[in-house]
Amino acid sequence: MRLVAILLLYPCLAELQCVSTDDLSCDREGSDELSLSQWGPGFLQETYQVREREERQLSVSVVTATKASAEKPLSSASWELIDRALFGTRIVHFPWWVYAGVFGFFVIVFFHEVHVSRGGVPICQPKRLEKSIGCQLMGLWTNASPFVAMSMQVPISLDFALSLRQGATSSGFFLSCGVITGLCAMAAGKRLVDEENWNQFYVRRLLIVIPLIAMGLSFASAIFINETSGSEQVYLIWWVMIGFTVAGSFIGPLSVIPGIIFWTKITKSKNRTFWMILTQCARNLGLVVGPGLFAILRTAVTGGGDRVCPRSMMGWVNLTLLVFSLISASFGAFVMPARMPDYPLNLEEDDEDDPDELVMVSDAHLEAMPEPERERVVWNMIWYAFERPFTLAAVEVSTLMMLEVYYGWDPYMTGICFTAVCSLGIIMSIGTTVALVKGWLVESHVFIVSAASSILGCLFLVEIVPTPGWTLLIADCIIYTGATVANGFAEGWASRAAKEGTSFSNAEYRLRQLSAVTVSRFMGPIVGRFLVDYGGRNVYAVAQLVMCLMGTRTVYKTVGLIWRWNRANPQVSAKDTEVPAAEKLLKGEEQSKIKNGSPIEAAPEDQ
Repeated sequence: MRLVAILLLYPCLAELQCVSTDDLSCDREGSDELSLSQWGPGFLQETYQVREREERQLSVSVVTATKASAEKPLSSASWELIDRALFGTRIVHFPWWVYAGVFGFFVIVFFHEVHVSRGGVPICQPKRLEKSIGCQLMGLWTNASPFVAMSMQVPISLDFALSLRQGATSSGFFLSCGVITGLCAMAAGKRLVDEENWNQFYVRRLLIVIPLIAMGLSFASAIFINETSGSEQVYLIWWVMIGFTVAGSFIGPLSVIPGIIFWTKITKSKNRTFWMILTQCARNLGLVVGPGLFAILRTAVTGGGDRVCPRSMMGWVNLTLLVFSLISASFGAFVMPARMPDYPLNLEEDDEDDPDELVMVSDAHLEAMPEPERERVVWNMIWYAFERPFTLAAVEVSTLMMLEVYYGWDPYMTGICFTAVCSLGIIMSIGTTVALVKGWLVESHVFIVSAASSILGCLFLVEIVPTPGWTLLIADCIIYTGATVANGFAEGWASRAAKEGTSFSNAEYRLRQLSAVTVSRFMGPIVGRFLVDYGGRNVYAVAQLVMCLMGTRTVYKTVGLIWRWNRANPQVSAKDTEVPAAEKLLKGEEQSKIKNGSPIEAAPEDQ
């Protein structure tokens, strides 16, 4: 070791004779021997040059890799398999008549409100509120429009995120970021009104001003994203759009609670079940028709020309959301009464000509069950409100992504296919309702079968061998149809099992159920697209299967509780199996007997 050290150190202390390989070659030609002082420096210098060149090449490769990694997320299927060069660079600016139309609508509403403030009547105000179809349509639109808006953004959300150098998980966050703020907005909206000291004129103004503000935010976001479609400030644009989404999701739902309270003040008790069923259908219909409306919008904007840039297309989608806010403001301005009528609305009157079809056959005698069992049913349905919306939210956004990423489908046409497939869920829900009304089916059996059918749908998601893309549509058809039917039973049973004056009243149930649905719908798109992007189709299928198993287990526990109670109480009369649905959900069977003039005994749990 000492000898090696001496041989390496000695040339460094000696006078340098040659410092380059060229000098060494010249010395070799003029001398027969190469001294140690000449060999040592030449060897070290050559070694240093080679090492320096390698380090320089390595540093260049590291810088190149760093730049590439900065432009794309962690290795993901959406980034690797989708060619961003095919997105298109065409920007379609808004024509002048769009700006003129928005300004004209504000002018019309302003002069109309001046007329109403001076004692006038809204031009479309109904004569009898309890029989107003217009006010009921306003409630249906309020429930459907948020789902239409969200589902219209789903087909373009992935391309939009990738064009801003974001990943599929970020696109799911873009769709869900407004859900939590929407829940906060509904809580804030409850504080804007006083149900005991109702001010109809003030509430009407809320239902006009709030949609107009949401309309302005949608217009601002549409102009911003459309005019910056060619900008390279992608990260700034991304976070500004997130800010617009969060702000709009807070402003819009502020009018939800005032609208619900107004609806309860003008709707007869015996008619509320019918409109509640239509409300559920309106929400589901909103999720179904949104992608189809987007496909129509895309065709109209493209006009047979080159493909439109995803950012510009998102601007046109936000312009459509402006139209939704315009419709909401129109209902508030032109249909909603400025003052409540002087005559009593008689919401509790029971007309003799009610059709027998309103009576539904049920084997779940929830009103007659003791409080512990009823509370257990309510809590089971709250858990189900978390499990099942997660499945639906993930299905809505992940299917379109898989068809685009793994099968190369056009993202605009997948919206039409998804609309056609999920429409079967609404048809099946209507058919099931008719069958239950006619007494052809039993509630508990339909509930458990519809919940378990989602498990079968998850099996079609698994790809053991290469399968075509339409297998995803079959899976989603089964999952979506079963979940749609099961959700109706879950909300109905929980409403019937809830008992006023307890910790599981309808108010408490609705608050917890809404919180569960909000959290679930917030997580569904993010988790679903993350699993598809980084895990693939089978990982996503396993996650969906786990959630469907959990949901089916919750339903089985609830249905099993009903079956055990029925076996333990065979004395329940056959008459109890036919109860008006409105009183099931709102007032209970006892009040129905009071109306008919027959005496009743107190329920066991009230004694």
